[in-house]
Amino acid sequence: MGRGSGSDGAAAAGRPGRIPAPARAGPEPRLAPLCDDRSMTTPSDSALRVAVVGSGPAGVYACEALLNWSDNEDQSGRGIVVDLLDRLPVPYGLLRHGVAPDHPRIKGIARTLEGIAADPRIRFLGNVEFGTDLTLTDMRDHYHAVIFATGALDDRRLGIPGEELDGSYGAAQFVTWYDGHPDSHPEWRFTAERAAVVGVGNVALDVARMLVRTPEQLEPTDIPEHVRVGFGTNITRVVSVIGRRGPAYAKFTPLELREMDKVDGTTIVVDPDDLEYDDEARELRESDRRVGQVCTQLEKWAEAQREAGLGTADEAEAAALAAGDRVVRFRFHRSPVEITGSDGRVSGLRMEITEPVPGGRVRGAGRTEDLPVEAVYRAVGYRSAGLEDVPFDPETATIPNDSGRVLDSVGGTARPGLFTAGWIKRGPTGVIGTNRSCAVETVGTLTAELETGTLPEPPRPDPQAVRDLLADRGVDVVDGEAWLAIDARERQLGEDAGRERTKLPGRAEMLD
Repeated sequence: MGRGSGSDGAAAAGRPGRIPAPARAGPEPRLAPLCDDRSMTTPSDSALRVAVVGSGPAGVYACEALLNWSDNEDQSGRGIVVDLLDRLPVPYGLLRHGVAPDHPRIKGIARTLEGIAADPRIRFLGNVEFGTDLTLTDMRDHYHAVIFATGALDDRRLGIPGEELDGSYGAAQFVTWYDGHPDSHPEWRFTAERAAVVGVGNVALDVARMLVRTPEQLEPTDIPEHVRVGFGTNITRVVSVIGRRGPAYAKFTPLELREMDKVDGTTIVVDPDDLEYDDEARELRESDRRVGQVCTQLEKWAEAQREAGLGTADEAEAAALAAGDRVVRFRFHRSPVEITGSDGRVSGLRMEITEPVPGGRVRGAGRTEDLPVEAVYRAVGYRSAGLEDVPFDPETATIPNDSGRVLDSVGGTARPGLFTAGWIKRGPTGVIGTNRSCAVETVGTLTAELETGTLPEPPRPDPQAVRDLLADRGVDVVDGEAWLAIDARERQLGEDAGRERTKLPGRAEMLD
């Protein structure tokens, strides 16, 4: 697969290059094997050709919606061929490189995505970067429609002094490192005994939980070996999770919050004073089931402290440390105003105490609190990155769109044949499953344009034409069969170490 060789493995001989279902341990049935020319149904010359850029949940769910249209609503019988492109050599995006590895239930979602991508009408083209290996002009030459589903993996900034200090990190930096993203730096410096995580969403919980995990607790997970070694140097003892408003406005899901209680050797500390509610917060807690469950869980932890005779959060933290535990401490009603430092490194987080005002907002109460920490992790949201020659709204960090139809500007004119789904369409909101309904909406818009005859006709729709173009450009395409080889190698590494999988550490190892 050397660049410039023009060799694409089996796909160069005409195989579809779809994502096959990886083999599984145990009696669970394996999904259909990689098909070849003899078993593949040849699409008609008029088959709808769609490129989906981004193979994360939004991209795969878009493929599912396209297949459902072809199976149930394509009255012309023209059929469909979908190319699922990704700049990484491996599929599944956020599910592989954005979710904490200690989430076993995520495996169920992974199997759903694998089942969708195993359809022979989908072929995976990995290690192909939009804007470089394939341009927008190329896309228009080869496809009737393009769906951009590239997600969001840039960190939002707090916009306060000190963010540039050594020891100040975006959550995505840490998440992609421990998830073994092939483009992340292989080393992580654990130099902080005390850390702050700014944000009250599920990503903040993931970061806090991983910071107090021991190497032994991570042993069964699929993290690469260099990450496993890195966690062996972790000296973190206390992690403070910081929220600008009260607990009723935290974005945690109850299940994620309860998982904090399952980390052996870790004590959860909550300041009882933070659990006082004004009328609006109390009404929200009573009317919203999720909010009520989150507040109840926090109150249980505070009550456990009281029953142990620990009147304050400081006392509870000190007692846990004296017992040899690590601590995750929730601090609400605090808005970061500065990351303080010494000799270029983080030494503290200055926070303004806040108080509620009508409308669920807060204002400064006129006093500050300095929290001694040696690391600050920003978990205040992700941002999508713009794509070459594709409209982008920097204010919302999304592609301007109308129900998934790409517009040339916010509220502007539609760009024929271009569509979007997932976080780059709507912003980084919702859970993984939210991308399914988002993709269904986009595909509904796409197929409506097909039915009205407004999709442009590409001059080179032959599925092999784009493979030939990539080969001519010396792109090392990782097709479905090549992904199967990567998957098999990772499973073998895992089996050798007594776990299900060990991720390969980098892009070069994957291509090898």
